[in-house]
Amino acid sequence: MQKIRVFINGFGRIGRSAFRVMLEDDTFEIVGVNDLFSFTQFQYLLQYDSIYKTLPHKVTLQEDLLTVANQRVKLFCEEDPADLELASLNIDLLLQCSGTFLTTQSNSVYLDKGVKKVILSTPPRDGMPTYIMGYNQHTYQGERIISNSSCSANAIAPVMKVIEREYGIENAAVSMIHSYTGEQNLLDGKNGDSVLRRSRSATLNILPLESTATTTLGLLFPHLKGRLYTKSIRVPVHAMTLYDFTFYVTRPTDLNTLNALLIQEAQGPLCTVVDIDNNYRVSSDFIKNSHSTTIDLQLSEVLGHCIKITAWQDNEYGYASQLVQMARHLFAEEERATV
Repeated sequence: MQKIRVFINGFGRIGRSAFRVMLEDDTFEIVGVNDLFSFTQFQYLLQYDSIYKTLPHKVTLQEDLLTVANQRVKLFCEEDPADLELASLNIDLLLQCSGTFLTTQSNSVYLDKGVKKVILSTPPRDGMPTYIMGYNQHTYQGERIISNSSCSANAIAPVMKVIEREYGIENAAVSMIHSYTGEQNLLDGKNGDSVLRRSRSATLNILPLESTATTTLGLLFPHLKGRLYTKSIRVPVHAMTLYDFTFYVTRPTDLNTLNALLIQEAQGPLCTVVDIDNNYRVSSDFIKNSHSTTIDLQLSEVLGHCIKITAWQDNEYGYASQLVQMARHLFAEEERATV
């Protein structure tokens, strides 16, 4: 397969993480990046990262051209996609990591400029097809604009699919103990969000917030509508999420059988999506883990018809790795279809 030529729109935490992941994958060639800050900061923030440390490749900047690991990346600073001059870049894939263009219509302009496919790194605001590795990637129908959903949906959906298949879910609740994010306040102060807790310091408080994952998972598991609840508990750590799953199931099991099932899935069909930990590790040990979720077997529990599962996720690098894996999958499917 020829290299997939990639353009990244939005060079924030996910965009830069995806860039780092693709640099280590010969499948991809990064040809362009667009965001609304200076090119000097493009270079600086790619070279140095407080969580993922210094990039093991020298990043150089000359005018609007970034060079890293023998890749020459054209830089843009355009707010309106209509102003992007993309035709000459021969783009196969645009990763929409801006968090701004969330509908099929708003992303169609890229197709008009010659881009072959677009993947959103967030849930859409319309009926855009949504695919998640380990959940429904095998149903991809060749759509040119899709969503890879959210980090939380990528972590939750594959686990829920296994539990639903084996035991049948009556009700489910998921609490996400989640690192703070750039949209939160460092110190108490005004915040444009109507949720008052968001005005409080992310670095000094535990902040319980409702999660949009409930809506996304309700679309993926429509039979659980009204019987599924998710909550995001923001805590003062700089990376990682811990997922606390509670499933009330129709067919009871026991702890040994449950853990054996989870190991079987992680070593088999979900090996690139689900990982297993049995070594009593803590959050920082999973930074840069590429899986959607790592199940901590020491924290599994079965109480009659209630199943408890605990799992870790690097909600930036791990999610970006799955986003890149989805991109690889789409183009592999396209190649198979033409053979």
